[in-house]
Amino acid sequence: MSVIVGPFRLSPEFFTPTRLKYQCAVLGCDGDCCSGGVTATLYEVARIKAHADELQAYLVEPYDFDTWDIAHPSDIGTPVLYEEKPTQQCWFQRANRLCALHSLALDQAMPVPAIKPFFCLFFPLTLIDLDINVTEIAVDGKAYETCLVPSDTETYLFKEFEQELRRVIGDANYDELLRRYPD
Repeated sequence: MSVIVGPFRLSPEFFTPTRLKYQCAVLGCDGDCCSGGVTATLYEVARIKAHADELQAYLVEPYDFDTWDIAHPSDIGTPVLYEEKPTQQCWFQRANRLCALHSLALDQAMPVPAIKPFFCLFFPLTLIDLDINVTEIAVDGKAYETCLVPSDTETYLFKEFEQELRRVIGDANYDELLRRYPD
């Protein structure tokens, strides 16, 4: 059963005891979540393309933004570098495994959401449509393959993803979760 806090519905997986830990918070992000590129909307592509020239300096290899395949608007992904190879990655992933879009935004003092796709901003969380007009915040399935690793101690995923949940649901709602689920 979902947990509701404030206006947010959270997936039961956040409140099931688990022996997983969020390695990115402990060891730092290795960017594996970006290996196959990410989903983007036409609007997000347009925002990124508006910064095409500025982005080139951040990329591992130059990218011709005119070749970005947006023929199927419901199935757009970020371009992938080294496609079909073990080293494949999102074209916007830098040599240091950080995001070129995020880096550009910080360097130019622009809000990161002004250029970075929603998928990236929300990851490792995702939205799941349960029913019409009923959406739940959950852990993205890709996080189980990339960010979550076995742990010796038992915990709850809502505690592992504290920073991300606080960013999405706010401090007051997260503090309410801590009161309701202290251990």
